[in-house]
Amino acid sequence: MSNENRSTKKELSELFEDFKEYLDMRYDLLRLSASEWIIKFLFPLCSLTVILVLVSMLLLFLSFSAAYYIGDLLCSVPLGFVVISLVYLLFILLFFALRKYLVMRPLAKFVIKMFFHKD
Repeated sequence: MSNENRSTKKELSELFEDFKEYLDMRYDLLRLSASEWIIKFLFPLCSLTVILVLVSMLLLFLSFSAAYYIGDLLCSVPLGFVVISLVYLLFILLFFALRKYLVMRPLAKFVIKMFFHKD
């Protein structure tokens, strides 16, 4: 009986150790999967942020240049800024009207691809 009891304890102990090792591996796998998901999410976000900042700076300087050029043509710098402002207002209205096609659909496709696409 004592031998059988020791053997059972040893088997249970090994089983428990195997189970702990299994849980550790699952935890490591979960951490790696989470890291991969975070990287897949953050890389495009960071890239997009850098691109948006650079494009914004470019657009700012081009807007000032265009406003001063149009102001020289109209003999009124403030009027040049008004014309550029109206162009931006037109772009905002167009963007608002087309926001589903320009933002919602590509964003939905990106999120679906990120969550359900297996590499």
